[in-house]
Amino acid sequence: MRMFFVIDLMGGLVVRAFRGERESYRPIGEFSKVVNSSNPIDVVKSIEPRYLYVADLDRILGRGDNLEVIETLGNEVDHLIADCGFRSADELGDVDFTPVLGTETFDLLELEKVEVPAFVSLDMKGGRLMSVRKFELKEALEFLNSFDLLGVIALSMDRVGTQSLDFETIERVVSASDNPVFVGGGISSVEDLMRLKEMGCEGALISTAIHTKSIDVEVVRRGFL
Repeated sequence: MRMFFVIDLMGGLVVRAFRGERESYRPIGEFSKVVNSSNPIDVVKSIEPRYLYVADLDRILGRGDNLEVIETLGNEVDHLIADCGFRSADELGDVDFTPVLGTETFDLLELEKVEVPAFVSLDMKGGRLMSVRKFELKEALEFLNSFDLLGVIALSMDRVGTQSLDFETIERVVSASDNPVFVGGGISSVEDLMRLKEMGCEGALISTAIHTKSIDVEVVRRGFL
């Protein structure tokens, strides 16, 4: 199972994400037990993850972007994937990283036009899908099964930073998806990771548990469990 370290970028800084309450996010250096800086380059150089997931919150919210620093971060890791609030297939032509297409902003019907390998992030709150097309979770998964994706990411936004997983929703996703399933939002321990692996998940997105030292940084440095 692949381990992606996660950074959320806002205003050029790495911030601590919590429950999807973006307006209250604070610089990660104020919270972390493993890094003192909130500069994204410094954070990644300190953590040294093998695989990196980046959320560009400014671009997701439609108020600027962090694309230049994201492309720089790609030089520090083996594989970088990023959700930059993509809204259509036309926006993917010039990116030098693997795009994550989040249902919060991306119209899934645009997948027919996507010509690059990509992940789809199932952005959820309370077990319900946040979707431009107003898909229900099961309906979206059935639609996504007709595409050969790098993976679907079950991202419970209201669990982000809480170190409490929504195993019921994850099980629904694993059962219904023909694409590899990755999980983000609420991972608290290696025991959680082992349970996800046993459920059939292909990967996990981890941030808070690394910063609190609930999971050793070597897990993301190694990149596999």
